[in-house]
Amino acid sequence: MQQEFRLILELDDFTEAVADSLFEAGFDDAHLAKSGGFPCIIVDDRDTTDLETTVRQAVSDAQRAGVRVVRVEIPAVDHINAELAGTA
Repeated sequence: MQQEFRLILELDDFTEAVADSLFEAGFDDAHLAKSGGFPCIIVDDRDTTDLETTVRQAVSDAQRAGVRVVRVEIPAVDHINAELAGTA
């Protein structure tokens, strides 16, 4: 099953270097955009039977690329949002 989710990032904006790092970290299947004025990675083409594991892997991939994820947008992962915000 394919799931869409958005990783909201702590960035002012995307640079070519950031985009390259994200691509190299595995986001060749994603779109770089803005959501609510914040840079985000839209992941909409990953097959998964375990959404939580897929989202956690994407967060890890972004962090490996040197980008801090501040929020995940998808109703099924609200508890991950709480962890990222430090309120869990």
